Amino acid sequence: MRSSGPSRPAEPRLGITITKKTAQRAVARNRVKRVLREVFRRERALFPVGCDVVVIGKTGAELLGYEDVLGELRYVAQKLAAAGRSAAPRPDERRRNA
Repeated sequence: MRSSGPSRPAEPRLGITITKKTAQRAVARNRVKRVLREVFRRERALFPVGCDVVVIGKTGAELLGYEDVLGELRYVAQKLAAAGRSAAPRPDERRRNA
């Protein structure tokens, strides 16, 4: 476990799950993880500070290349940014948090 300390905001983190159902061979599963990690490493600025990204591999993930994964993560980052801008607390949530 990493501690970023009180003065430094946490960087975005990546979690990856690739099951045998997704790709039978360990070589294929590891390739998917390597590609995901590399895209996330190079494009970390896409995600807000303190954001945890969890990727669950689906069938056919082993066929995706760098550009395909980059496109998917950019799409997710846009959706995340849009959700963050429009995420005003609902009245019932304000009461629970108070």
